[in-house]
Amino acid sequence: MPFPIYLAMTAAEFRKNPEVSGKIAWMACHFSPYGTGLSNCPQTLPEGSMLIVNDRTPICGHDPALICAQLESLVASLHCSSIYLDMQRPGESQTARLVEAIVSTLSCPVGVSVWYASGLRCPVCLPPVPLLCPLAQYLQPWKGREIWLELATETARYTVTADGCRRSDAPMIGEFPFRDPALHCRYRIETADDAVHFTLSRQKEDLEEWIENAGNVQTFLGLFQELG
Repeated sequence: MPFPIYLAMTAAEFRKNPEVSGKIAWMACHFSPYGTGLSNCPQTLPEGSMLIVNDRTPICGHDPALICAQLESLVASLHCSSIYLDMQRPGESQTARLVEAIVSTLSCPVGVSVWYASGLRCPVCLPPVPLLCPLAQYLQPWKGREIWLELATETARYTVTADGCRRSDAPMIGEFPFRDPALHCRYRIETADDAVHFTLSRQKEDLEEWIENAGNVQTFLGLFQELG
């Protein structure tokens, strides 16, 4: 693979798989709800791993300088390669100030979620590409920016009737005899008297294939339980 794929693991997964090799992304450090600083920080990681920080617990007045110092210490002691700020509370001003402080302070690459990427000179981490969206189209709004891309398997059924198109989840089972190179997925077609069903599936093999044509994507991030 031309670029690294980081496998995101929980603390429990890491404890159960201490022999796992390759790039690890520790998920997820978060703001402590009981004190100051970050909780759920790792004690040890393979060298070159990524730290993921989220805001599932609201920042609630945590000191940005303290968070920055804590992250810098973790990066140095664990020899981490990068940090991903997986912040999912758009419009939260305290979080925005913290993200800016971390990006401008830390010595390692820091990627940020799309909610906080505007105006920052750092990598932006995009959610998995929707099944019906070509990869090039999905990446176009971030042209010229270093991109980190989340990878995920997915299967969905699209039912087309005279009233329009309806999407529903579908299990990743059965045969998918057709492939769409633009969407990087496989699919099957089933017809009924009043509807046509298109079932699209993006599986691990499809993800591996499209990495070869991923444009300005520099880093990939996927869940250990899906891609490990």
